[in-house]
Amino acid sequence: VLFLLQTTITCKKPTSMSLVENIIDAKELKKLCRTRNNVLILFTKSTRQSSELINVFSKAAEIIRGQASLALVDCSGDAKKLCRKLKVTPEPHILKHYKDGEYHKDYDRKHTVQSIVNFLKDPAGDLPWEEDERAKDVLHIADSNILGKLLSREKLPIMVMFYAPWCGFCKRLKPEYEAVASELKKKAIMAAMDVNKPENAVVRQHFNITGFPTLLYFEPVHICLYENSYSNA
Repeated sequence: VLFLLQTTITCKKPTSMSLVENIIDAKELKKLCRTRNNVLILFTKSTRQSSELINVFSKAAEIIRGQASLALVDCSGDAKKLCRKLKVTPEPHILKHYKDGEYHKDYDRKHTVQSIVNFLKDPAGDLPWEEDERAKDVLHIADSNILGKLLSREKLPIMVMFYAPWCGFCKRLKPEYEAVASELKKKAIMAAMDVNKPENAVVRQHFNITGFPTLLYFEPVHICLYENSYSNA
């Protein structure tokens, strides 16, 4: 009789926190920056004080995995000497970006998962329009699904500006568009959509968008009750 012992190996998916590297000395920092070309490091006064941001940071690490590296330096722990050497005094935290082995800039955007991901996708790029406080009254549409729901459900008139971040004409139009959005608040929807993103190519094709900016106006869909006779008379 032959007995076969079957061994089952369960491969656990890395947790988001395991994707954030823990740096404690200058040697580890140099190695990280030398071997990775897009690095964002979170320096904390204490992990307890920065627990909420660390959670956001770890979620961003999971989304941006393979495109950027995220690391944590706890200045109250083993990395205290490293923080003194770098003259970093987080109160209670500070984020620094390193590009191609060199310090690039301090992270100065919102401490949200999406903002961190957007930054790491294009560290040298301009602030995304949807993150600009001046554009708070502009409805920013992320993808075709959200656009479809908006057009089918919204009862107010809608203007959509389809744009590309690199477009000079779009940049010049933004301040006026933002002003109109604030003026017409609750009377109309002034929306914007970045159709330069690959995932929004279907929208460009559907509306035949060949230049930027393209502004399209949509009237609310009205369903009227037909009250006349059903006969041919």
